Amino acid sequence: MVAKERLKKFTLFKDFSDAELRKISAIMKEASYPKGAVLYEEGSPAQGLHIIDKGRVRVTRKTKAGGKQVLAVLRANSFFGELSLLDGRSHSASIETLEKTKLLVIRKEDMDKFLKQNPLIAYKMVRDITITICEILRSMNDKFMNMVEYLWM
Repeated sequence: MVAKERLKKFTLFKDFSDAELRKISAIMKEASYPKGAVLYEEGSPAQGLHIIDKGRVRVTRKTKAGGKQVLAVLRANSFFGELSLLDGRSHSASIETLEKTKLLVIRKEDMDKFLKQNPLIAYKMVRDITITICEILRSMNDKFMNMVEYLWM
């Protein structure tokens, strides 16, 4: 269990009450990884939501040529695994630590139970995850359109 005071510092939980944070902290685990640890590979089964407490991770996808394309570098207060948490499908990317990294983890099975037992709290959490996904998608759309405009001009 993670102390609710620690959760308050994460953007994902900024609008949560102390009582809500206590319930979330009860299903959350801590995990530490050394530099260079592969947390999961693209295509591996859903594991859950991972919130970076300290450290950095690299998000990559395999290329057709067999290499790796870096999609993002995530730092403290970022999270990953949210897509698999929500849809239960395999991970769409690989995650590797770039330095010693400490994570807070909510396993998919625990989140599924939490959704049933605490629907209003879970709704707030899923809403905030969805807002973050929307921000990423809008940013990607802007980059795509800039690339298209560059190519067609």
